[in-house]
Amino acid sequence: MTAAHEAIENWIVAAGILRQTLDAVRPIGRSGKEAGAFWLGSRERTARISSIVLLHGSGIEERPGRWAVAPAVFGVVTRWAKPRNMCLLGVVHIHLRGVPPVLSWSDRNLGVRFPGMLSVIIGSGGEDLDHRDWGWHLFEDGDYRPLTQGEVRDRVRIDPESEFEAWTADPNAVQQLRV
Repeated sequence: MTAAHEAIENWIVAAGILRQTLDAVRPIGRSGKEAGAFWLGSRERTARISSIVLLHGSGIEERPGRWAVAPAVFGVVTRWAKPRNMCLLGVVHIHLRGVPPVLSWSDRNLGVRFPGMLSVIIGSGGEDLDHRDWGWHLFEDGDYRPLTQGEVRDRVRIDPESEFEAWTADPNAVQQLRV
């Protein structure tokens, strides 16, 4: 099995990634639109999510009830990540108030579909601050399934000591943010 297909048992997420995610999506959620980010890191049995890529501008659709990323932006991010020995480990986005943090049909069928991929939904337009209240979904056996609260507790560790990097991306480039 190659590193690209290593089965993931657990995830370590830098606490700063959660803060940066919320700081990025909440203002957009308050304006009544959905928003999101990519979580990247090393794919291993215990995957480390150590980078966040915030997606803005051309190629990103942020509107009520829909957040979408154009293939060109996916391509820029994955080509940038590969020589850094990183890969996409999770896609996180918000659902607006009144919409539960579960995968919609388009989230489930039109998003990234790769074994071990996390799809994380933050409810209440990004105002649900506790990651245990978010919808955590794992792609395996050809479909996404929700992680139970016990699985999130046992398999997802939020590490306040882990360093992280923050980036922005559009169809042209990935650039580092100062955090």
